Amino acid sequence: MKKLFLSLAVAVAMVGLMAGCDDGGSDSSSSTSSKGGSAVGTWSLLDGLTGETSPWSFKADGTFVIYSDASMTSVGVSGTYTQNGNAVTGTFTNPGVGDADISGTVNDHGTLQLDFVEHWHDPYKHVPMTGSKQ
Repeated sequence: MKKLFLSLAVAVAMVGLMAGCDDGGSDSSSSTSSKGGSAVGTWSLLDGLTGETSPWSFKADGTFVIYSDASMTSVGVSGTYTQNGNAVTGTFTNPGVGDADISGTVNDHGTLQLDFVEHWHDPYKHVPMTGSKQ
């Protein structure tokens, strides 16, 4: 009985150690918010309401930019974001219009799905966005 208990204790400890290992390539097991992560890069996101596509750039310093044009020469708005595991959240101000936020996930297939929430509408307007890295 002692050997069985000791074997179970060792097995549980090994599983705990393995779960804490970090392969350095994924941030899906992270329990704290951080700048950067798998969101870093330029994404082509489709607006689920209008059908229009726009480039978004998430930078490793925790900022993001939504461009007004496909050539990415005109910045529409910019804001800040954090990533916790696969979850991405952020805020920004649309000058002269109002505040907004984003929340979504980067899934295992490399797709970013966001809920773009425009606070200048009453009730808030939710715009579903989805896309992949360019």
